[in-house]
Amino acid sequence: MGDQDTLQEDQLDRKRFLEEFPRMKEEIEERIKKLHALADKADKVHRDCTISHVAAASAGTMSGVLTILGLTLAPVTTGASLALSATALGLGAAAAVTGASTSIVERVSTLAVETEASRLTSTADNEEEVFEGVVQEVFEGVVRDSAAQFASSVETFFQAMQDIENNVRAIKVAKGNPGLAASAKRFTTTGRVSVKRGKQVQKAFGGTALAMTKGARIMGVAEAGVSLLMEVAFLVKEAKHLHEGAKAESAERLKQQARELEEKLEMLTRIYESLQ
Repeated sequence: MGDQDTLQEDQLDRKRFLEEFPRMKEEIEERIKKLHALADKADKVHRDCTISHVAAASAGTMSGVLTILGLTLAPVTTGASLALSATALGLGAAAAVTGASTSIVERVSTLAVETEASRLTSTADNEEEVFEGVVQEVFEGVVRDSAAQFASSVETFFQAMQDIENNVRAIKVAKGNPGLAASAKRFTTTGRVSVKRGKQVQKAFGGTALAMTKGARIMGVAEAGVSLLMEVAFLVKEAKHLHEGAKAESAERLKQQARELEEKLEMLTRIYESLQ
């Protein structure tokens, strides 16, 4: 009797599996299709963001070059030096904001894709738990880290706007008062100006290269050079990554999940065929 009951249960399981498998197969195939679509989306977002990073790095590199030129030419030509410095500040501010914004966009998009992937690969019992975990990660990761990065870039942007305003004002002063501009040149090269004249130079050209001593300009050139090297290294890295296809790590994880589902589906298909 026990063997007969076991046989009947096996027959019922076999029948149930044969009835359920076609629907199950369609569901698994749909999940695999969606995982591949999400992987393609993750790759596209990452590639677009990499292009944006390359553009920001290019702007940052140009900003570094113009900063060095502006500081170097300060004792030679006032107008050109101030114009170069103002342009460098604008490019640097734009690069900082673009880089921070791009990082936030990529992180949010990646987490959105991973959230959807978690829904596809989770079971009904733990789907809500998985979703809540991802939402918490979005809040803690994006709001804390990315928001801090963006706030820093915005602060850099507004400081750059103030510095640009100082350079524009200094250009107007230099055109309207050539004598004061000549004193500023002497101040930046030798520092040999009267105390009264030095105060006038600082008041008129404060916050620009024309109000910096020779030592301060050399230090500024050195700092700009280090920053330029870092920007060039980052630009080369991102450009190489873009040339290689700019594949996202999250996309590879999604493709791996799709491959695992395909293997399981293949195994179930073989079982189904053997039971028919």
